[in-house]
Amino acid sequence: MEQQRASALYFRDEYQPNVEKVKFTQDGSRGGLGAPWRANAIATVAGDDYFVIIGPDTGPAFVGGTGRPPEPLPPAPNLPLTVVYSDGTSEVVE
Repeated sequence: MEQQRASALYFRDEYQPNVEKVKFTQDGSRGGLGAPWRANAIATVAGDDYFVIIGPDTGPAFVGGTGRPPEPLPPAPNLPLTVVYSDGTSEVVE
């Protein structure tokens, strides 16, 4: 869960400040020798869901649908982030 939390915060802080929720759909893993840890998730931005692969040290990959990230919006001040972990637990991060 620590890796998932770090991934959700990294995604918000570095790539998508308007993300409202990140719901992990798998535990996550390393893809192979030297590959960074990543996990599949659903990121909700401005009410729309985006299927992403995220990690705590890597940029996101947008998969499914158009495969493109959401259009940039002006950052919302102090938008809380709900993180739903792969084990079903959740927390809200301010």
